[in-house]
Amino acid sequence: MAWVKSEYAPELAVLSTWLVALLPWSGAVLPIEVGGRQVTVVIIRFLYFRLQYIFGISFGEQERPFLWVVEAPAFNQTLTTASWVWVGAAVLSLAPLALSVAYYVDEDAHEAAMPVDPVRLQGALLALLGVGLAAATLLFWDRQPVTIPVGTALTLVFGYLLLTVDRTDDGGVGEE
Repeated sequence: MAWVKSEYAPELAVLSTWLVALLPWSGAVLPIEVGGRQVTVVIIRFLYFRLQYIFGISFGEQERPFLWVVEAPAFNQTLTTASWVWVGAAVLSLAPLALSVAYYVDEDAHEAAMPVDPVRLQGALLALLGVGLAAATLLFWDRQPVTIPVGTALTLVFGYLLLTVDRTDDGGVGEE
């Protein structure tokens, strides 16, 4: 049994790509000790930026609650490699995002212009993006062991669904 009917596969390709672009791919909760005080740091990573909240202490002007993805490698020297993998995944995500916009604007023209099935291409790109985000998650895990890769898992699931969707028509079965 197919998860998605062939006729809805293009909509799933567009919607899943947009969800991946909008939802956080990773979150981390870090209980740390600073100056004898217990502090909790909550980090939420989206593809293109990071939000960080620190509870229990204030760093005044040095706090950086919002950080663009391209600023991440220079921000924390101990997580440089993980941040560069994240930057690479963010750059990679622009390809399926651009394709999904083109697919949304004119589905028929987009399908006619593509040498491969656009739904499968979206699936392959999302799966590749999911692998990149999983690699970044593993690298972040070394220093932030309470990292929750919910968006990463969704990206891989959407990629799998789009790669395995049945794209054949049923030959008019049930139609008159």
